[in-house]
Amino acid sequence: MMNAYLNLILKRPLIPILGLIAITIYLAMGILKIQFDSSIESFMPKHDSEYIEYTKIKKIYGDNDRFAQMSVAHKNLWSADALNTINQLLVDIEEYKDFDRTKEDRRMEKFYAATVHPPVKFEVIRVCFKDDAPFLRFLKRRIPEKLQTAEPLGLKEIQKIEKILRADYQLKESEIVDTILSPLSAKDISGENDALETYDLIEKDENGQRIIPRTKEEIDAFRHRLTKNPAFKCRLYAVDARTDKITDFAVLIKFAGTLPREEIICALMNIVSAYPELEIFISGVPYVAKNFNDYIKEDLLKNVPLIILVVTIIFYLNFKSFRGVILPLTTLGMAEIWTVGLMGHLGYKITSIGITLPPLLISVGSSYAIHVLNQYYADFDLIAASDKRFGIKTAMTHISVTVFLAGFTTFAAFISLATSHVSAIQEWAVFSAVGVLFTVFISVTLIPCTLALLPHKLPKFLITKKNFRKITIVEKLLIVTARAAVAHYKIVYLLVGIILMVSIAGALRLKVDTDILHYFKDDDPVKINVRTAGDKFGGGWGFSVIIDSNIPDGVKSPDFLNAVENIRTWLVSDQNADLNIGRTDAFPDFIKRMHMAMNNDDPDFFKIPDTRMDIEDYLEIYSGDDKDSDGRFDEFEPFVNARFQQNNILARLSHKTDDRIGTTKVTYILNKVQEHLRQTLPKAYSFIITGYPAIEVQLAHYVVTGQMTGLILSLFIVALVIIILFKKFTAGPLALIDMSFTIIVNFGIMGWFGIDLDMVTSVIASIAIGIGVDDTIHFLNTYRHFKNKDISISDTIEKTMFVSGKAIIFTSLALIGGFLVLLTSNFQPIILFGLLISLTMFNTTIGSILLVPAAIRLTGIRLDQKHLQ
Repeated sequence: MMNAYLNLILKRPLIPILGLIAITIYLAMGILKIQFDSSIESFMPKHDSEYIEYTKIKKIYGDNDRFAQMSVAHKNLWSADALNTINQLLVDIEEYKDFDRTKEDRRMEKFYAATVHPPVKFEVIRVCFKDDAPFLRFLKRRIPEKLQTAEPLGLKEIQKIEKILRADYQLKESEIVDTILSPLSAKDISGENDALETYDLIEKDENGQRIIPRTKEEIDAFRHRLTKNPAFKCRLYAVDARTDKITDFAVLIKFAGTLPREEIICALMNIVSAYPELEIFISGVPYVAKNFNDYIKEDLLKNVPLIILVVTIIFYLNFKSFRGVILPLTTLGMAEIWTVGLMGHLGYKITSIGITLPPLLISVGSSYAIHVLNQYYADFDLIAASDKRFGIKTAMTHISVTVFLAGFTTFAAFISLATSHVSAIQEWAVFSAVGVLFTVFISVTLIPCTLALLPHKLPKFLITKKNFRKITIVEKLLIVTARAAVAHYKIVYLLVGIILMVSIAGALRLKVDTDILHYFKDDDPVKINVRTAGDKFGGGWGFSVIIDSNIPDGVKSPDFLNAVENIRTWLVSDQNADLNIGRTDAFPDFIKRMHMAMNNDDPDFFKIPDTRMDIEDYLEIYSGDDKDSDGRFDEFEPFVNARFQQNNILARLSHKTDDRIGTTKVTYILNKVQEHLRQTLPKAYSFIITGYPAIEVQLAHYVVTGQMTGLILSLFIVALVIIILFKKFTAGPLALIDMSFTIIVNFGIMGWFGIDLDMVTSVIASIAIGIGVDDTIHFLNTYRHFKNKDISISDTIEKTMFVSGKAIIFTSLALIGGFLVLLTSNFQPIILFGLLISLTMFNTTIGSILLVPAAIRLTGIRLDQKHLQ
């Protein structure tokens, strides 16, 4: 079959080359469609019961655990200037809430009117909006400086500005911002005249604009209104723990539905950058996700060229010829474009694990290309002695079969991870496996066809003055290694045994962590922002504890509300500091505030009323908005369901006792809360715990189970392929020696050095199997090719090492060099991934050229044709 394929493509070698170029051009257009996604939705299986419950709760209460939160400070916070500046910040953010089509259309009309006859000065546009301060600020911060200073603006420049305005119009039109909470925009409850009404902490004029306090008396009055409600502390403002003075204001932004949030976070960050006089820290899952995606893009743009540079150097060191560099580079470049372009055409996104695909495919692609080209030079004399195309076909037949087999086993190792329940890992498995097939196909097509068209000649460095082929230093070292493996095989496996025992002990210490924040370095501004803002206000993310009374209107019972309050007190108590819960929010806060308001704002009445009648009366006389007419006032929606049967306790995670709250810690927190509720919650009630952290715990479970399932399956498939290839059962275990050693050592290193098993590092074992088996197959197949009755095992190993060992060494150097480039990444796990993969590739190389030869000598296994069974 391989002969037939090579005959076909070598008859007219230019046609296959043109075909490959045409496919590359088409698939390259898909790269422009590639998007990035780090959301939990890109990982969790949609059929998972925890995930289904999570989405159900979000529909009832909104997305309360993935918000954007700002901590806003000023050197003179309680001054008119500071309050006015914070108000401007808030007004700019409020532009993205409650879309006003009439106002936005009028703005666009003014812009078109000002630019209808280009060229025009930017000042003309600015003058049109002199009475629209928020839009003027938008123009100043969003329009590039070079456009603002261009004199005059031509049609091209005007179109660029229009594109920016249109994009912002569409963002506002999406109405992605649902709620904005801050001291300046907040409402409190008044109980005057036997009525419960909400009022603005800062009054508004007839145009709906806030009247910012200016005098000391006005500012003191505002401060009194803000601090009167105990529920506002650590929710709307933060205090210094030592002095109890207010140091920061909060701006909490909740989003509507499941719309993409990257654009709005980008807009918010742009707004924040326009206020250098304010000290602003941002936290929240959407903020982290946005920066995560930015870093992924930066990593790809930075790392891919560096990896290509590294493998180019490796190609040159190996072949020291123009074709020896260009042919492998073209091969892996095409494979990369085919795979990523196919992802774009099919609408798949690059995730935190998907970022490893480009460097992986470049490194793996170089491996196959090196083996094919190395075979061409190994059989150079054979090709020269016959018709060139016939000689190339003969040389390529052996190596192409080997490459196809190696590619298939790598494909099998990668595709085995498709059994994982984690969506992102499934996608990685499919596209990495497909990428391997693309690489193999291109290698055995492009390189032979191109060589058939090029002159047949050796690189100059391989030719001596007498026109004999040189023996390189690498080849001499390989011969020494082969002799050492054969002569001292017992010592080799004694050392292997000791290393394995140490590694197993380390592997037992391995932990799992899927927290997205741990991807960032400790000194990264994103991590600093999140921790600073989050900890000041009790936490930047959290989970929901749903307490169900199991009867309609059960939430209105004093007993139920007091049970909820007892839970909240327990969650934040000092004795449970290990829960790292900074604050909780729940429906009882509204009832307590109503009770306090109806009792002359006496703080002693900030508690649950004694009777159900009082609670029902308060809710009856309370006036608020119910925009969606579901029976709940808008401010109640995050906390109670429409039947007033369930209460949602929002528990925010802070850093009380732990510097890092990863998956292991979250599992401990959730288990402790569940156990407490099982023991103390009245039997009439039930509970559910869900939210982003709970989903991450479930995700960690899937990572572990997927790792074990994929690992066992890939090892089984690889062993099966080897057995079928060599028609000998003992060949399977022989091939697994290298990979099993590498995997155990990898897990041992991770365990001993405290490197977590996460989304990225979870695929290392499959990569080790997929790539490691390539070297093993190349060695064993070459060994079988040379073995016959007239050559001893030792001589056959030495000859095998001379031919295949060099390719193994240089493919490993390409892989190690390529993955070491990841040490420049912005992400800590990606850095560790690059380091671990490099160590893994080093171990597989040692295994192929040392352990496998030693195993052959130890067992005396016969793989030659005569002894095939």
